[in-house]
Amino acid sequence: MDSIKQYMEFRKVSKDLEKRVIKWFDYLWTNKQSLDENKVLGALPDKLKTEIAIHVHLNTLKQVRVFQDCEAGLLSELVLKLKLQVFSPGDYICRKGDVGREMYIVKRGKVSVVGDDGKVVFATLGSGCVFGEVSILNIAGNKTGNRRTANVRSIGYSDLFCLSKDDLWDALQEYPEARESLLERGKQLLQKDGLIDDEQLEREKKAMMSTAEKIDKLESNVDILQTRLARLFAEYTSAQQKFKQRLTKVERRVEVSQIELRGDGEEDCKKDRMRSPSAPSRRTSRDSAGSNYNFNRSDTAP
Repeated sequence: MDSIKQYMEFRKVSKDLEKRVIKWFDYLWTNKQSLDENKVLGALPDKLKTEIAIHVHLNTLKQVRVFQDCEAGLLSELVLKLKLQVFSPGDYICRKGDVGREMYIVKRGKVSVVGDDGKVVFATLGSGCVFGEVSILNIAGNKTGNRRTANVRSIGYSDLFCLSKDDLWDALQEYPEARESLLERGKQLLQKDGLIDDEQLEREKKAMMSTAEKIDKLESNVDILQTRLARLFAEYTSAQQKFKQRLTKVERRVEVSQIELRGDGEEDCKKDRMRSPSAPSRRTSRDSAGSNYNFNRSDTAP
């Protein structure tokens, strides 16, 4: 608190605003409120955190008309996404024409639905009341276009649970049946108040159907391409195996041919050596010369 006061004094915040800020912190302190429950419960394991959130918030969430009879798993997801917001007296929670990005559940205190002048009060909402739930559902044919249709202002201090559109749709991704059920309930609420444009609803339905058909066609094309790719891959694998087998056979033939060529070359060398004449020795030459000499002598003898 002291640091807040020093900050406001340093920034020269007006006395009126400074008083409102101090009263806001006094209210939190008096009612033992904590704005960041995730920070407080951050040390707990997810299971215990979920059990505490269900114990604290589940009954509150079940009071929302569009969430009644929803799957227990979806409600468990949503209670973890609820965030507490505290509004000071006179604070506007939402204004007419604003884009709806959150829905609110009144936990404590009261809020009033007022006219554009801020004086005329159309309704007062107390603990357990809910507002803004339809604007975050993106319902086809909504005449308001997901914009706020009223001004809501806090009477005194009020504690409100807030659920953002992003958190809701993030949870609904895992629960398609619950999503369709929520959209149908929201549409019924809008029809009851005369806020559904039937022509626009039909146009959006046709657009959604054409989009769905396009998606189906794309999925079919993807399946066909995957089948062709699998066939081509199988053919490639088979061709590769056959090529490897043929290559192995060729390599073996080459090796056999090389061995045969080596053997033939050695045989040819042996045959060549056998065919070539051998050189006469000296002794044989001398014996031949002696024989000739004796023969000559016998011829000349008387």
